[in-house]
Amino acid sequence: MKVILEAQHAVGTPELRGIGHYALGLIQSLLKRRAFDYELTFFDFKREMGSMARAEKSFGGFGVPMHECNNLDYRVAGYDESVFDHTTYNQYTGTSGDVYHFMSAYAVPTNLHGRMVVTIHDMLWESFPQYGAPYSIERLKMGMERVERMDALIIADSKSAYNEIAMYTKIPKERVTIVYQSYDQSEMYIDKSDVSDIVEGDYILYVGVIESRKNIVGIVGAFNQIADKHSDLQLVIAGKLDHRGAVAEIHDTIQQSPFKDRIITPGFVDVGIKRKLYSNANLFAFPSFAEGFGIPVLEAMACGCPVITANNTSLPEVGGDAVIYVTASDTDQLAFEMERVITSDQLRNDMASKGLMRAKEFTWDKAAEQVENVYRKAQM
Repeated sequence: MKVILEAQHAVGTPELRGIGHYALGLIQSLLKRRAFDYELTFFDFKREMGSMARAEKSFGGFGVPMHECNNLDYRVAGYDESVFDHTTYNQYTGTSGDVYHFMSAYAVPTNLHGRMVVTIHDMLWESFPQYGAPYSIERLKMGMERVERMDALIIADSKSAYNEIAMYTKIPKERVTIVYQSYDQSEMYIDKSDVSDIVEGDYILYVGVIESRKNIVGIVGAFNQIADKHSDLQLVIAGKLDHRGAVAEIHDTIQQSPFKDRIITPGFVDVGIKRKLYSNANLFAFPSFAEGFGIPVLEAMACGCPVITANNTSLPEVGGDAVIYVTASDTDQLAFEMERVITSDQLRNDMASKGLMRAKEFTWDKAAEQVENVYRKAQM
């Protein structure tokens, strides 16, 4: 069986976010296992964007054909269905496969020869539209309409996503399979190397996208409550931060904090720095209002860092009994739990041990094996 894997999110940008990490980890594991005859596709309307170079770096060692489409813009494919009126996805990409796996609902084609498999990471744009940009929500709705129309098999990242798909679409449950994500075990492990170029001493850590859904305002508010009693404690918020748009509230909250001199914002950090920040932090705070999965929770646990996260959506599926849960909107509770963790060596050690064991339950090899079963189902 020939399976065509859409690698767009893994190669389309040098700074990978959630779906990009998913695509990279899953595709590499599938190619290592070699259960089927694989080929990769991605769009790159302008070669100078560097997608082929990134694809060669990430997947070149596997010896699989990689098809770069240079005559259609990926973004246009996402909103203009007419591009598929007379031309199939197969023709655009120069491929002929039995199964085509798209790593998100964005830009799935409406003209395809082969069975479609699509990973749906969440439907938070339906359940929590207040956290989505109108443009993005419109594109995601278009994508889901196409997925329903194309009779695709669905891979859901979590039970939470599975339930959202059942609630907001007409896709039969028997076409949806839950496959948990993982993290890069070769990059995420305990690393006590020096991070003094960013922070010295005790600190609470947040790493991730800087947006309102992540409840960074709540993290700063909780830090403000305990910072006066712990004069050496700092807060590190790692991620791309500016003062524009939806991020403005977060920027302003930091600037207005009476302890802003102890809030460190290093911006986007590469994987090596991120690993060291996790490994040396007193705790990782991730009280997000909603998540499709929650890879940062896994990463932190894999680095031996105690985790406080929220008791909503998919987060309890990831954290299990290895983390402390709070109500995302309850800043007082978050502050209480933060202080409880930073003042107890025993609690931190217990949480670190449980987290390391929990993280081992999630592997890309396990995910790839389950995804292979979906491909087999697609051919039945």
